[in-house]
Amino acid sequence: MDLKKPSNGFFTMAVTRYCSLLMAGLVVFGGAGAFAQTQATLTAEKNRLARMEQSLENRMVEVEDIENELLSYEYKLERAKESLDKARQHYEESRAELQKAERDHQLNGDSDTERQLSKAKHGFAMAERGVDSRNRRVEFIQTNFDELKAQLDAEQKAITQTKSRISAQENKVAEMVSAMLAKAEAAQRTAAAAKNVAPVNRPQLPAPTVAAVEEAPKKEVVAEPAAEVREVDPELLDYVKRERARLDKLLADNSGEGKHTFRNLELRPSRGEALPFEFLGQNQYRLIAPVEAGRQTYKINTWKFRRTIPADDDGVRYVFIFDARRLSRPRLVMYPEYVLSRLD
Repeated sequence: MDLKKPSNGFFTMAVTRYCSLLMAGLVVFGGAGAFAQTQATLTAEKNRLARMEQSLENRMVEVEDIENELLSYEYKLERAKESLDKARQHYEESRAELQKAERDHQLNGDSDTERQLSKAKHGFAMAERGVDSRNRRVEFIQTNFDELKAQLDAEQKAITQTKSRISAQENKVAEMVSAMLAKAEAAQRTAAAAKNVAPVNRPQLPAPTVAAVEEAPKKEVVAEPAAEVREVDPELLDYVKRERARLDKLLADNSGEGKHTFRNLELRPSRGEALPFEFLGQNQYRLIAPVEAGRQTYKINTWKFRRTIPADDDGVRYVFIFDARRLSRPRLVMYPEYVLSRLD
């Protein structure tokens, strides 16, 4: 599935310009700490944007799967209704035959009419059962179809909301970059003005004595902060739970589990070597591999899948699940391996 995304070229160029301008000002005024803090804030907001884009891609994969199921159920429903119509027609014919057999038996009342009446009664009973069973099948398929349709509507609504959140986050990042650029340009102008001011001679200070050096306070050793616990986005966690449940349900069916659609299936990332998938059964294939941050294109045979990897997932191991049940529209599911430790 080819997911088109807006380009982040503006952000990249603007942030690069911001960094060069602000660093020029910091060389004079020594505000490296402020620069690092501001840069960290911008990076966090950009990562939040990437997470939203990743969530949108995940939902679009789910929508595609629901649409495939709906197409299947539409076909089943159409055939079930056709079968029900034929069963109803047969029911009316059987009822007419039964009524005729009853009239003939009332008129003649011999062994032949009795056999015909018994046969007509049996045929009518079977036709009645046929209508009942086919009607239940139509109701069952219709219920599943309606549930899938409601699920599709809910996913499409969530996609609309996610797109709105992405738009708002893009505006927030753009505003942050614009504000940073303005500050950086001001810092550069101040730095340029400072160069034109005559330097003030510092008073000559006496060299420190040995005693003073010995009495100088020792630097306090600051303990290194503990490793930061990675936060897991609730929407990502829900997505992984749904996909794990879907995969477990598929693999629980042992029928045809040993049949391979592909003897050799490989994932080719944008950069790097091809990686082999492991066959799980039911046309499900899996591999676990580190990913690279940014807009990535993953090629599996002739199919291409575009995904967004947040910067803070750079080098992180991801789980890739390739669903090859429908070769006309296969699915690629992927999520960070660290999310698995958060599952109940």
